[in-house]
Amino acid sequence: MFPSYMRRAASRIALAALLAFCLAMLPAAAMAVTNDDCFGCHSEKSMSASDAGLKEGGPAPVKRDVPESPVITFQVDKDKFAKSVHAGMSCTDCHTDIGKELPHTAHLKKVECAGCHAEAAKVFSQSRHVVLHAGVSAANPPRCADCHGAHDILKAKDDNSYVSFKNVSKTCMRCHGATDAARISGIPIPGAGKMYEKSVHYKKLLAGDSSVATCVSCHGSHNVKDRLDPESPIFRTNIPKTCGQCHDTGDWAQSIHGTAFMRGVPDAPGCIDCHGDHNIRGKEDKLTIAAIVSTNACPSCHGADKMAAKYGVSVEKVKGYKESFHGLSEALGDARVATCADCHTGHKVYPESDSRSSINDNNLVATCGKCHVGIKDFAAQGNIHVGPGGTGSWIKDFVKKLYFFLIIGTIGGMAAHNGLDFFRKMRNRYLARVNAPGYFERLNAPERLQHFLTLSTFITLVITGFALKYKWSLPFASDAVNSIGRGLLHRTAAVIMIGASLYHLWYIITTERGRKQFYQMLPAPKDLRDIFDMLQFYLGIKDHGPRCGRFSYIEKMEYLALLWGTIVMIATGFLLWFATAALKHLPMWALDVATLVHYYEAILATLAIIVWHFYYVFINPDFAPMAFTWIDGKLTREQMEHEHPLELDEVEGRKPGSSHH
Repeated sequence: MFPSYMRRAASRIALAALLAFCLAMLPAAAMAVTNDDCFGCHSEKSMSASDAGLKEGGPAPVKRDVPESPVITFQVDKDKFAKSVHAGMSCTDCHTDIGKELPHTAHLKKVECAGCHAEAAKVFSQSRHVVLHAGVSAANPPRCADCHGAHDILKAKDDNSYVSFKNVSKTCMRCHGATDAARISGIPIPGAGKMYEKSVHYKKLLAGDSSVATCVSCHGSHNVKDRLDPESPIFRTNIPKTCGQCHDTGDWAQSIHGTAFMRGVPDAPGCIDCHGDHNIRGKEDKLTIAAIVSTNACPSCHGADKMAAKYGVSVEKVKGYKESFHGLSEALGDARVATCADCHTGHKVYPESDSRSSINDNNLVATCGKCHVGIKDFAAQGNIHVGPGGTGSWIKDFVKKLYFFLIIGTIGGMAAHNGLDFFRKMRNRYLARVNAPGYFERLNAPERLQHFLTLSTFITLVITGFALKYKWSLPFASDAVNSIGRGLLHRTAAVIMIGASLYHLWYIITTERGRKQFYQMLPAPKDLRDIFDMLQFYLGIKDHGPRCGRFSYIEKMEYLALLWGTIVMIATGFLLWFATAALKHLPMWALDVATLVHYYEAILATLAIIVWHFYYVFINPDFAPMAFTWIDGKLTREQMEHEHPLELDEVEGRKPGSSHH
């Protein structure tokens, strides 16, 4: 008999041998898939779906509109996986549908990280990323791998991690910096990533400062909320607390702005109202809002009429600053000059009556002395912003009124003197012209009337039209008078011009002279030859220009341009004048096109008149300083021989071309 311990050992050996024999008899396909089995294919750099010899089957792939994670590929780096946080896990722990047979199906199920990371998955499922995109496309919400990576996930503290403080902004920018993806998937600020790249935060981030704000610092990570969600860190009333994680907001919280903000005043400025959100600049950056605070940030509230009426602030302060020494210097680009923040400070803004205010009477010398060293108490007296009020106000008012009358009297007297001189000399030239032997009628009375109506209404339309576009105002009229006057004058002139156009149409239809002149105004083959001959004359190739009849190519071009411009301006003008009626028959974009055509046609017509017509009426040496034909309708014989020799031959009954040029 063997001892009992030997019998127990023998039985264990026999059991082990039996188990080994059974395992050896199992087919290889029934063995569990190991990581080495997976790396046998997926470690190849050239690995692709077509190379794998995969079986058909598995869930159909889902097309996504958002950028996929660039690290999800068929090829898996074995070394990177060994360094990842999942190095001790089996591939099948995540890819649970691989089964025990290889090769596996062509498509695998989406990996669910919630099995291990249940809490994070629950928070993420309620975030803006999921809730927003679920309404657009169930395939678009970011997946864990889109941000964290897939087979090379590292701890967030690792600098190489996709969600480390150094890289998380780049990860977010794959979607929030991609305009097309934002448009398709409904990202509200598609340029947020690009804006952040220009910010002081990002610059410090690149420099290695791990304390600066990244996307997750302000928005959170898994629990990103909509800015309208009261629980969101970027909800309006939560922003000071969010910024306060890094910045001391105590001074602002005690200021007039901060106390109003905390009371719930909707227009009170918070951090991003002055500094911006994604594109926050540093103090040294010339493009920073702090550097242009006096032209953008502060005037957006203190220079707005609606805000002034609502909260009782004076827009005159902003206007006065722009007219002051400081404001004028800033407009010229002087970076040293004081802006709003230099005098009122950036965050410690208090009412002037508050002893803590930098513009309190007791503190003015110190405030102004930061730039103007050594000034005395009296130096800060007066109204810094210019305008009424302050010490010495009556002196400034007196000087202003004195110079107003001085300018009017002096310049007005000079203008009157030169006007009389010009009038007398032009009168003498006109009388000499009238008394010259022989003249020919160029324009009769109805034609001169048509020209005058067109001339006067055109100039009125140009001035009032650009006044409407750019809100030009008469200096001594109220805003209401200017607003009504601009529109009323423009439409009145338009109606008169339409009347003049109809009168001209009636004239060329009902009168023999009108019909004849209209046919003479139509383009003819000779006009092309005349243009070529004129260019040769200008270049000195020929010793004389073309011989023209009643109308030269110059006048024909101008007349046809006038016809075209009048039709276009009347059509688009009526669409804009009666916009409500037009919208009953036309889409909104048609009115937008009409607005563009009306505006650019006005520019084209104005420049054409100035460059082309005014040249021949005022600047042309043959007529300078002005042609009188539009007044009396006459041309001298010399002018006829020079300008219209063929017409002169016709009038005097000679064979065309017989007169001297």
